[in-house]
Amino acid sequence: MIACLAAIAVAGMTLRLVGTNWDSGAHLHPDERYMSTVADNVRLPGGIRGYLDVEGSPLSPYNTSQGRDYLYGMLPLTATILAAESVDRDGYGELNLVGRRLAAVVDSLTIALVFGIAWLLLADREQRARAVGALTAAASYAFTVTAIQHAHYFTTDVWVVMFGTLTFFLALRSVRVGVGEGSSALSVALVATGVALGLTLACKASGALVALPVGLALLGRGAVVARWAGTRLALVRLVAESGLVLVTSYVAFRAVSPYTFRHSNWFDLALNPQFRESLERQARAVAGPSDFPPAYQWLLSSPVWSPLENLAVWQVGIPLAVLAGIGLVLLAVSAARVGAAAVRGRSWPDAPSIARVTGQLMTVSFVAFVFLRFGTPFVHSGRYLLPLVPFLPVCAGLALVLLAGTRFRLLVALSAVLLTATALYAVAFVQVYRHPNTRIEATRWIETNLPPGSTIANEHWDDALPVGGNWRETVAAAKAAGGFRGVTVPVFDPDDESKPRKLYAPLAAADFYVLSSPRAWRTIGRLPDRFPLMTRFYEGLFAGKLGYREVESFTREPQLLGVRLNDLSAEEAFWVYDHPRVRIFEREGPLRWSAFRHALCAEPAPPACA
Repeated sequence: MIACLAAIAVAGMTLRLVGTNWDSGAHLHPDERYMSTVADNVRLPGGIRGYLDVEGSPLSPYNTSQGRDYLYGMLPLTATILAAESVDRDGYGELNLVGRRLAAVVDSLTIALVFGIAWLLLADREQRARAVGALTAAASYAFTVTAIQHAHYFTTDVWVVMFGTLTFFLALRSVRVGVGEGSSALSVALVATGVALGLTLACKASGALVALPVGLALLGRGAVVARWAGTRLALVRLVAESGLVLVTSYVAFRAVSPYTFRHSNWFDLALNPQFRESLERQARAVAGPSDFPPAYQWLLSSPVWSPLENLAVWQVGIPLAVLAGIGLVLLAVSAARVGAAAVRGRSWPDAPSIARVTGQLMTVSFVAFVFLRFGTPFVHSGRYLLPLVPFLPVCAGLALVLLAGTRFRLLVALSAVLLTATALYAVAFVQVYRHPNTRIEATRWIETNLPPGSTIANEHWDDALPVGGNWRETVAAAKAAGGFRGVTVPVFDPDDESKPRKLYAPLAAADFYVLSSPRAWRTIGRLPDRFPLMTRFYEGLFAGKLGYREVESFTREPQLLGVRLNDLSAEEAFWVYDHPRVRIFEREGPLRWSAFRHALCAEPAPPACA
């Protein structure tokens, strides 16, 4: 069994390390650019005293000009800096690659934790079925596409997933420790749980959500104690154990992330005002509509259903999602039955039953809580749901075991079907990283085919092409240097009376118009109530009515054996960083204002044409 788990972990890590430098060093992920900038501007202090000096530490992002609004945790940042310095790759251009490889390793550890959680939750099952269920859960996570994708990014997401899953595993394990193993074993289990909880919070503020299953584990332990020692002692121990977890989690968090606080005094719990303001700003952005261009995509996406659809169809795949849903229902029903029987009998279940029900409640409540917390606001990005993703394979593995019952061959067959479907999707997706990024391909095409000195129009709020191009302010200077002149099309500006001229000016001056991703035309191009002019603009552009014709496009989709998956209907973040569709248009001749305006303002004319 250990050999099988090791093989699964190796396969998962291999998928996560395929094409690490998928953007050829171009920093095409905006969060990576920010993390790399912050990491490049901080420095490791000379000793522990300097490290803990909140106001003066050179490692604190808040003591630099580039990191004053840093809202992520310090653990991934510090670990990546240490790793980068150890291999002499600590410059801006290489930090993100170290961060990506570290993310792949970190997420591979989650594979083993998924196995451990499934193994504990299947403790009452026959050993062969237990092993198959746990290994199926681990392999399913190893092949989960959203985990593979985010392990290719230097962000904090896979870190909070791994430490959150570790916290859950240790909390679940602690329910079974203490009664028969002595107080020292219990103390170690609780301290480990507290430390893991603190480290999860040190990865990202949202890591605090894992406190829910930790609390349920402590209550489950209290129920076990009450079963053999009475309610009074159980309450006393519950308070003591909760205090131990709370204190150790605070110590771990403060030690790893001291700059989250205003001062160096550990008894002063006041938060760093810059960190607090960043969190408040983020909360406002998530809570409701805003005029921030990246937020326009959510006007086309409904809470609850859209994140559920994106999670099931694209992030994990339909087979795994369906089985995970079945598993969640079965876990909830099983826990409800035990609870109802206990109420009717007015007696505590035995200790193994309490531990089993506690694990079931921890799993169901955590998945539901994370989804409701991040799937219901105005901004409901799939990346926010990542902490619950490891528990979907766990639930799928449990579902297979429960559905197969004592029919072991059926269990093996069902597991093989699930893993085949999930693995095929994973292999199809990693083809994205086996080939040059579409923006890099487009850049090479531009540099090969466009005349030197050409003026290229790019859209506001998107990555300009050519990536890393030799830009010059004037056409003459661009020709002399063999580069290109760039102009910006302000597509995200409000659709008011000035918008037609704002669109016309750069397009009249440009020779080529680049859509380096569908970010704009898939959002404001489909919002006629809010952007009626831009809806008309993109319709006219694609129909060749605005004086430009499409001359080249670059598409990279998940594919296997000639079968392609058009994932443009997925959430924007699923494709916009590592495999966006790029479209290049060439101006056909002089662009006259009258013809341009006529194409935009034909009846029924948008209000901006008044």
